Amino acid sequence: MPEVDGYVHGDFSWVDLCTEEPDKAKAFYAALFGLTFRDETDGSQVVYTLGLKGEKPVLGLLEKPQQMCEMGIPNVWETYISVDSADEALAMVGPAGGTPMGPVMEPSGAGRMVVVADPTGAVAILWEALGQDGAELKSEHGTLCWNQLLTSDVDKALAFYSELLGWTPIPLDMEGSVGISHNGEMIGSAGPLPMEGIPPHWAVYFAVDDCDATAAQCGELGGQVIVPPMDTPPGRMAQLMDDTGAMFWVITLNPDFSMD
Repeated sequence: MPEVDGYVHGDFSWVDLCTEEPDKAKAFYAALFGLTFRDETDGSQVVYTLGLKGEKPVLGLLEKPQQMCEMGIPNVWETYISVDSADEALAMVGPAGGTPMGPVMEPSGAGRMVVVADPTGAVAILWEALGQDGAELKSEHGTLCWNQLLTSDVDKALAFYSELLGWTPIPLDMEGSVGISHNGEMIGSAGPLPMEGIPPHWAVYFAVDDCDATAAQCGELGGQVIVPPMDTPPGRMAQLMDDTGAMFWVITLNPDFSMD
């Protein structure tokens, strides 16, 4: 299923990397995932970069705003979730227990977005597509395949997202994880934070053909292996950090595994 033909309200649709060193990050992910990059601008000084597999957009990259740098916010992969209306979603955030992080924005005419924090502090971007639905390929080498919420209170966070997006939490027999079901399909998961001192966040997983080879290549490119490759029911996975300090997961998917 790598090709994706559009997204509906509540789907995970896109990820992008917010980094202080966009050129360095482009070189890293071009080598690691085999992507090419295309810079786009709306005529202002803001440049947004599309990561392409072939000719299809699969992820984004942008330079971290100076204000975020001054606040000490690390380089980070951001998770986008499709909504029918950014304005309607924004109006629901507060009553559902979340916190809007700003007004609705409309970057480059591609869509309308609002950044929100769930009740535990994890940040996500709600995306109303106008010209760009999201990733056109998923679950093949170098493309997004999974989104996982790591949080201090799984039930509280998922109650928020369920009210906002229509998700259904599904218990999983996987170290306290909870599945996220949407329109009858398992689209992501949530679980407790792995250790103290880590703030709640959305983790992103990219599919790779060979987890061990990708982890080794990450080190050769100046990145780090945070969690070495390990076997899990969904596949062999590892947590990596790129050479700008942003963390992400890679996984060689187990074709025989199903959460259904």
